[in-house]
Amino acid sequence: MRLMEKTDKISTSFTVPVRKSDIDVNGHVNNGTYQSYFEEARIKTFQLLKEEGETILSSDRLVVRQCEIEYKAELKYPEDAVVTTNILHSDPESTEIIQEIFRSSDSTLVCKARFVMSLFNDSEEVFYSEEDYPYAFYHPISVGWAEMDPEGKVNLETIQYYLDDARIRSSYQCGLDLHALQAKGIGPVVYKAELNYFDSMGFPENFVIVTVYQKAEKNRLAFRHDVFSKKTKKLILTSLVQGLFMDLKRKRPHQFTEEEMKMIFSVKTKPIFD
Repeated sequence: MRLMEKTDKISTSFTVPVRKSDIDVNGHVNNGTYQSYFEEARIKTFQLLKEEGETILSSDRLVVRQCEIEYKAELKYPEDAVVTTNILHSDPESTEIIQEIFRSSDSTLVCKARFVMSLFNDSEEVFYSEEDYPYAFYHPISVGWAEMDPEGKVNLETIQYYLDDARIRSSYQCGLDLHALQAKGIGPVVYKAELNYFDSMGFPENFVIVTVYQKAEKNRLAFRHDVFSKKTKKLILTSLVQGLFMDLKRKRPHQFTEEEMKMIFSVKTKPIFD
């Protein structure tokens, strides 16, 4: 167990209170909600540096292009989250940031993330092809007006909620009854997520999440999410989520049967593009 330490590398440290509304059905802070804590700490850091006359860091035109998150421990209500922000590199076109969240009660590391902020460039565009997805699940997204941030875009927190919802719905589509598993004390646990953003999402656009199940080591699962514009079929973002189903009573990973594993990886649903 890693505890928070004092180090010269930490640029800033801010405390964010955990709200009861941040708690999900599993009784802890939802994976996507951590993004709001990180974002709040980044905004405060940028503002602090601006007040101190820092001219190298420019966050106005930069957007998050890459995000890597590792989930280490639970965060519950009532609790305070201490968010540390370390800027590794910054210039007018790119900024790399390491952020960590600690529980204030015992200084335990809860979550660690790496963000790369840069300009959206003219990289090669990728478009959906059904041939690339022999087995996949499709879920629609209709961006709501209230889901946009002050810049008119869907933020990272909401995007992760989209992906979480698609992942849970795909579990039911492939025959996994999460309610039945939950009754047995078995639930999904995400321990790592990687996201790459190629374009922004906004209202009133429609998108499609294509979810693919992948096998990982030690009977664990990986979920690949590719998000496309429903109208143009252009790739907007990709995400790879590492997870497992945990037997919460035994504190051990749940072992699926061969029949269940075959069922999970052999389902094909119909594409829902225009």
